[in-house]
Amino acid sequence: MSQDSTKPRLQLSLGGAALLGEERPSLGGRRLFAGTCRESGARLLVTLQPLPPEGPQPVAVRGRLSRLQALGHPRLNTPLSSGDLDGRAWVVEAAPGLPSAQSRLAESGGLTVREGIRTLREITRAVASLHRAGLAHGSLDLGNVHFSGSEVRVAGLANAVAGDPADDLAALGAIAWALFTGDLPGPADRQLADQRRGIPAELNQLVASMLAPDPGLRPGKAETILAALDSFPAPHSAQLAGFLEGAGRGARAPRSREAVLMVLLLALSVLVSTLVLGR
Repeated sequence: MSQDSTKPRLQLSLGGAALLGEERPSLGGRRLFAGTCRESGARLLVTLQPLPPEGPQPVAVRGRLSRLQALGHPRLNTPLSSGDLDGRAWVVEAAPGLPSAQSRLAESGGLTVREGIRTLREITRAVASLHRAGLAHGSLDLGNVHFSGSEVRVAGLANAVAGDPADDLAALGAIAWALFTGDLPGPADRQLADQRRGIPAELNQLVASMLAPDPGLRPGKAETILAALDSFPAPHSAQLAGFLEGAGRGARAPRSREAVLMVLLLALSVLVSTLVLGR
């Protein structure tokens, strides 16, 4: 069996850009390696793209990289450097340092309405900055969105050098659905409120429009989605929201919550009766 020489040759091509570590699973014919910065020891990711036409031309990747670096948006995980190995583009980027939406939602299910709106707003803000600069993400999905608390990073920016902003908006709709339900929508799924309690009517309408089969019925641009999200009133507190909405797999099932609420109301009624009779 012949030994795979790609990794050592890639290391030579990288020079001082990164020190390669273990290879990680990846899709689309790409090869993904963990890496470290030789000088600072910071964690990096190195992606080796497929040969064109399956993968992007190295010169196109370099052009996109310069535009992304000029943009400098804090929510975008902008690649640090790029080059090529035998006609295959490679890209070095900082490791996001946050769990991906895919792993986060698989572990704990959908977010509360408050958390979901906040996270979706920051993802949309990053995508809108790309569109204003005449760029599209091109491969936006749950694996390329990373978040924890209020911190959000949109990665995977070098996986495609061309794309349609309309495709980004459709991907945002699927991400929105997953943020609130924990799963991607099925082919017939449109009404978010049918899947989660506590969804405001405005949010339900926005997500339904993003998932509309007819592109002409979807929001025209990311700015429109962002403006709608910015106009939503803040839902109830995170603690109360988690209880009432059942967000996260560890939350109580609806019947369990209703039973607990009934017990609390009964206890409150008994307490009030006792106080009144004791006077």
